[in-house]
Amino acid sequence: MRLDGVRISVPEPAAAVAAYERLLDAGAALVEDGRWRFQLARGAIEIVAGDGSQPRTAVTFATEDGDDLATWPADADDLGGLDVLVLAPPPAASVSRGVAAIDHVVVRTGDPERAIAHWRDRLGLRLALDRTFPDRQLRLLFFRSGGLTLEYAHALGAVEALGDDAVHGVSYRIDDADQARARLLAAGLDVSEVRPGMKPGSKVLTVRSGTAGVPTLFIEQPPRE
Repeated sequence: MRLDGVRISVPEPAAAVAAYERLLDAGAALVEDGRWRFQLARGAIEIVAGDGSQPRTAVTFATEDGDDLATWPADADDLGGLDVLVLAPPPAASVSRGVAAIDHVVVRTGDPERAIAHWRDRLGLRLALDRTFPDRQLRLLFFRSGGLTLEYAHALGAVEALGDDAVHGVSYRIDDADQARARLLAAGLDVSEVRPGMKPGSKVLTVRSGTAGVPTLFIEQPPRE
């Protein structure tokens, strides 16, 4: 089992597909069950018609040979209310020209220990980072899977229910932040200025429109030494 990306359920999928074509500079492939899939070099975004009036985002995993599906999907209590879907191996689809990959999917949680017990201890995902940032009043957990990161963010001291974990955003890997910003502005999207990222040498920009309500960040990582 490997992390595949996210699926966004929206009341008007045609509009969301058009928005993500501009965001990712890619065409979507229509796959079974009415799913529109944007395949990146690593990870994918799927858009489907939803029942509610507001967008809803689920984390998606894809099966691999030899997977024991008895533990998937997990009980809702283990996930703290997070929507998690398990897909058959995804079909081939066109790859985005504007975005290299999903960098990480961010989940907001009130119970980081529950996340560790489920993803690392029960399902075997590698916990690559467990770090507290006192100046930001934040604890971050990075679970690695399929070359992607499932990031859990816990606000220290916040009064949050121990349930109701939810996708808080998606961060995408790009090659050049300044070029990406120019492209998005030309496409009519509202984007922030390019600014230094948390990792030394990285650059980030926030996309504030055209994301179907999903908080979105573009990241240019520093070159490897």
